[in-house]
Amino acid sequence: MRIKQKIYLLLKAKMLYNFFMQRVKLKIQYDGSDFVGWQKQKNGRSVQEEIEKAIEKLVGEKVTLVGSSRTDAKVHALCQVAHFDLNSQIPAKNLKPALNDLLGKDVRIASSQKVPMSFHARFDVKKKTYVYLLQATKDENPLLRKLAAHTNFSLDLQKMRSCAKLFEGTHNFKGFCSAHAQVKTFERTIFVASVTKSGKFFKFTFTGSGFLQHMVRIMVGTIVDVGRGKLSLDDVKQALETGNRAKAGKTMEPQGLYLKRIYF
Repeated sequence: MRIKQKIYLLLKAKMLYNFFMQRVKLKIQYDGSDFVGWQKQKNGRSVQEEIEKAIEKLVGEKVTLVGSSRTDAKVHALCQVAHFDLNSQIPAKNLKPALNDLLGKDVRIASSQKVPMSFHARFDVKKKTYVYLLQATKDENPLLRKLAAHTNFSLDLQKMRSCAKLFEGTHNFKGFCSAHAQVKTFERTIFVASVTKSGKFFKFTFTGSGFLQHMVRIMVGTIVDVGRGKLSLDDVKQALETGNRAKAGKTMEPQGLYLKRIYF
């Protein structure tokens, strides 16, 4: 067979493949309390695997779900985004109700839609927003223990806000991530870092280009330690300048953390 004929057949096969294949984008919400995290692991139930199993049961195909963010165990999501390729012309919008019928009540598909094959849930992300909820009371409310962290320390809101502002901009966040983080660079850009208070609740909001493992929880722990007087603003500045983890605050509990929004 001539080379031109081979090329023609290959192009034709690719066109047929793309005709039947579709890329589906999912927006997902979940209560992370009973999950080992987003990513599939051998030691327990993951959000990714739960949805992949539901898709296989629904359409008879094994798929690989690509998520925008790898949330840790017990971390929640108000809007996780993921995509997968489906060798079927089932209308993508019909997947939402069908998958919700198969999934546990702690995972919901908020929307399902067909997107161009060029869309990528991880590599197309421009920025992400995380929020962290903290209840500052003498006694912890047992009804909220899976949804918010707790402290019985008195916290200075103005000092905490001043600390949060130190994180805005582009910095080396080596001192604000897990020692096990495997990354090429520790540099990240934080566009917004804020602290608000409503009653006994503090809400920490971070929007950034990306986040290192445990980075948000350590930033919150650092802000809280400044608010209670354990750390100074100079300590935080040194942690940012030197990458010295000892100058930053503790790693907060995971249950107060929520993936709020992904920007493309």
